[in-house]
Amino acid sequence: MLALLQALSLAVMITVLATGSWKPQPLLFLALPLASGLAWWPALRDRQQRSWWFAYVGGLYVYTMLRAFADEHGFPVQVGYVIAIEELIFNGAVPTVTLQRTLFSPASIGWLDVGATMVHSSFFIVPHAAAAMIWMRSSAAFARYVLTVLGTIYAGLVIFFLVPTVPPWLASAGGDIPSAHRIINFVGRGVDAETYRQLHAALAEPNSVAAVPSIHMALTFVLVLWARRQGNRALLAVTAIYSAVMAVSLVYLGEHYAFDVVAGVLVVVAVDIVVHRLWPLDANILGGARDGAEALEADLVPAAPPR
Repeated sequence: MLALLQALSLAVMITVLATGSWKPQPLLFLALPLASGLAWWPALRDRQQRSWWFAYVGGLYVYTMLRAFADEHGFPVQVGYVIAIEELIFNGAVPTVTLQRTLFSPASIGWLDVGATMVHSSFFIVPHAAAAMIWMRSSAAFARYVLTVLGTIYAGLVIFFLVPTVPPWLASAGGDIPSAHRIINFVGRGVDAETYRQLHAALAEPNSVAAVPSIHMALTFVLVLWARRQGNRALLAVTAIYSAVMAVSLVYLGEHYAFDVVAGVLVVVAVDIVVHRLWPLDANILGGARDGAEALEADLVPAAPPR
């Protein structure tokens, strides 16, 4: 009965996020993970393995709420520094502008626009599907995955508060760079305007100046870091290709500068290093008895050479 109540509490938080029903009163909805924590307290107290799911869902939930306030704290919104960096690196060009000027036509939405939009949208599914897959394989790996994901998004949140940064499409709207469109809007309205309106109302985040670092890129690249530790070359190749396609899509769609993408990768790499330094693969991160999968994962770590 308690496990059912715990699962229900997670389902409620996921539904609130997926439907966007929290947006009118975000402060009020911040009480939801606190209420959910009451149901999860026995599992948290006993450090049960499934409590990492509460940390994962609850952590993402609170992050999403707090991100909505990151542009309302008084720090000036930044536009020019990213443009200056890109122009310095790319010989006076901004990759988003160059790509769209070459490949995009507002009057004719093509397969590239639809494909890039689909890759962008996969962000709302793939990292969470990967979390479920990792959980089924190893509770210890899942715990480290949760810590890396949460460490990354909250590090990003701090930057959002301190250095709120405008994405390319918004910089273009303000006249700071040449024409750069938000291609997702063109694709959505072209496929089904009403469906897109509903999806945008549910999934679009109310803070448009949280561009650096790119969380889209960071949580995509965390899959590369995980795959690398599995020693599976095919899996590493798939995740690396997916990350590369995501990076190009984010820049092409006008959602992020190339700088934002690189910043996202650097943040997740730094967090991943910290997590695995503090909790190496041979450490019992769960605090209780290891399950078979965790023991197997530990066996994959090379033994320290004799001194």
